[in-house]
Amino acid sequence: MNNTTMPWYVRWVIGTGAWVTAVVLIALGAAFVFALLDIQNRAALAVFGAVLYGYGLWLLWHGASGIFAQQLGIATAAAGAAMIAGGLAAELQSLWAGFAVAILVGAGIVAATQDRILQFLAAALAAGFFVTALIESRMPYAIDFVALATPLGLALLLYPPRRDFMPTAAVLMLTFPVSSLFAMENGFSMRTAAQGGTFARVLHIALFVGLVFLHLRRSNAARTNLRALVFAAIAVIVCLLLPAGGSAAMLILMLSFVIGSKPYALLGSALQAQFIARYYYSLEMNLLDKSLLLMAVGVVLTGAWWLLQRGKFGEAAA
Repeated sequence: MNNTTMPWYVRWVIGTGAWVTAVVLIALGAAFVFALLDIQNRAALAVFGAVLYGYGLWLLWHGASGIFAQQLGIATAAAGAAMIAGGLAAELQSLWAGFAVAILVGAGIVAATQDRILQFLAAALAAGFFVTALIESRMPYAIDFVALATPLGLALLLYPPRRDFMPTAAVLMLTFPVSSLFAMENGFSMRTAAQGGTFARVLHIALFVGLVFLHLRRSNAARTNLRALVFAAIAVIVCLLLPAGGSAAMLILMLSFVIGSKPYALLGSALQAQFIARYYYSLEMNLLDKSLLLMAVGVVLTGAWWLLQRGKFGEAAA
């Protein structure tokens, strides 16, 4: 029985076993290095991580046969990458150094293997170091700097290079909205001048409008174009009312419509629902104004669904 004919639940059990095995091996190895050998140097964590990183890439580079070996390679390489970046960041006492190292180990992963899961984890590691470094260093306009990840991810999705960077593009698209959710969860939903946010909102609205015009260029139906323009105008107004993360979620929804991606549509809808719920309770407004705002956002989302359905019916009739 090969990997393609194996039932999904068997693959799931084998994959889970590989990750559990990797965790146990990493824990035992770390205990041996730091407890038995009594090594206190933080750089030793990076050295131990480099061993795991190399072993994981070796498994994937040689085309490890079987789900267990493949998942074991992913788990050990991902853990090794995190240990290398974390160990050097702790040794140098600089999260920015950890961010730079995370980019380097991520580049090594992209060069050595085409595994999408491992590339996603490596990109998420670099994004996590980037956001954490901005917060830790109290960088002015930190929100706006995080927003710069969105156009990079959008460019990779709309104009994909020869090598598969779709997992990295997904991380870049999700970096700003996910960071915004964590910020709202910790009581930072109301932006200040030092934190920024205006540029982030304007950037995401501009990208949203750009996607609308990209859709108009690809469509020849005048009626569909008119509906798209009306929807875009209403959506821009709602984006101005919502926090910057809400405009990023609206951008993901529009992206899903342009490229025809159901996963991005689900992600955008889930993120938008989270932003609406959190923003609704954070507003210092009366119940009527909150309800009107919620209704306006609902009209836009319903309009997006209607536009998508009408477009499908129009294509079927043609």
